[in-house]
Amino acid sequence: MKKVRICVAALCAAMTMTSLAGCGGSNSQSQGPVTLEFMSMQSVGTTQLKAIQQVSKDFEAKNPNVKIKVLPGSSTNENDIKVRLAGHNPPDMWDTHGWSRDRYGNFLEPLQNRPWAKYMKAEGKSIFKNSKGQFFTLPVNIQVSGIMYNKTVLQKAGVDPKSIVTWSDFEKACDKIRDAGMTPIVNSAKDPGAPGDLSDYILPGLYTPAHLQGLKKGNFDMDTYITFAQMIKKWVAAKYFNVDYSSATADDTARYMASDQAAFHFRSNSRGQLVESFNPKVKLGMMPVPAKVGKPYFSVGEELAFGVSKTSKHKEQALKFIDFMAQPTEMSKLVKTSMNNSALSNVDSSLGQFQDTYDYWVKDKKTKLIPLFDRSYMIGIFQMLTKSTDGLISGQLTPQEAGEQVKTMYNTKRSEQKS
Repeated sequence: MKKVRICVAALCAAMTMTSLAGCGGSNSQSQGPVTLEFMSMQSVGTTQLKAIQQVSKDFEAKNPNVKIKVLPGSSTNENDIKVRLAGHNPPDMWDTHGWSRDRYGNFLEPLQNRPWAKYMKAEGKSIFKNSKGQFFTLPVNIQVSGIMYNKTVLQKAGVDPKSIVTWSDFEKACDKIRDAGMTPIVNSAKDPGAPGDLSDYILPGLYTPAHLQGLKKGNFDMDTYITFAQMIKKWVAAKYFNVDYSSATADDTARYMASDQAAFHFRSNSRGQLVESFNPKVKLGMMPVPAKVGKPYFSVGEELAFGVSKTSKHKEQALKFIDFMAQPTEMSKLVKTSMNNSALSNVDSSLGQFQDTYDYWVKDKKTKLIPLFDRSYMIGIFQMLTKSTDGLISGQLTPQEAGEQVKTMYNTKRSEQKS
């Protein structure tokens, strides 16, 4: 019996050693390749998702022991990542969709010491870096948002975009465009975030510096918001918006711009690609947003930006992939999908037909660039800004009612941030 016990013990020990040997690191051939989960937050069929998938394949070809599982985006992106983070089960990497520092900084690996970090452009520092000089993503581009316009429509209506300095100038231009039988402003209740962009772009130029500081301290200025709300109601009454606002889709509004039927679109330059898909010969430009306080400006923010989870089990491989994406040959594939300024100085921007007006306003005229309003002063309430602005355009809300909605949500989010 004693010999049997010894033989059984020896066999068990041998099996244990074999099992341990098979459980080696990610380089073990028996384990197979490491799979990195990458939550892209880009919708199926978009040029952005296609570019991400191509870069992932490029990386896999050079790193056969690593596979990139790219997850497409959906309408529930923000909630999806919140659930993953709350469950301590984040993806290895994700697109931070504008919130790398202020919402996800505590969950992401700092990247300021990566070899490509020295190439970050100065205009991106206020967007990505915290007070310690840390940043948490590989930024692809910097979103420069103003008012997109159709050059042909403005020319037909006799409107010079360079002459639009005040909101009064803008409204006079809209009157000319409407009277010429074209639509001054396109927007869509079915295009997620489109009504919210109206408020996000316009509100910064309505607040005084004192009121902006008040917003950071938790003081919501109702009068200023109502000024915005009354402006939107005035535009509705003047028939500046497309008549099918409530039923129009993002494709519909892009078609109006592409077919020279509409003049202005308050959306990021990346929307220009959708417009061009319906008419490659369309002529588009960009102009700064007028202001009641101060001078016209452009809003800037993070667009495509990818971070690595602090708790990823495959952090080494994920960082290697991030560094690979940062190479100019790969990064240029991503930059070309945005029609915006590249975030890294060693990668050419790809503004396309916005290049001439971008150069005029940003490089020549030194137009002021300010961080996107909601990400600076109303963190977490963009959906409410969208809902309230939609209510103003559709006629479901008065300026006072819209203001009360936004104020309530603002106070709620401030309380959550303190708790």
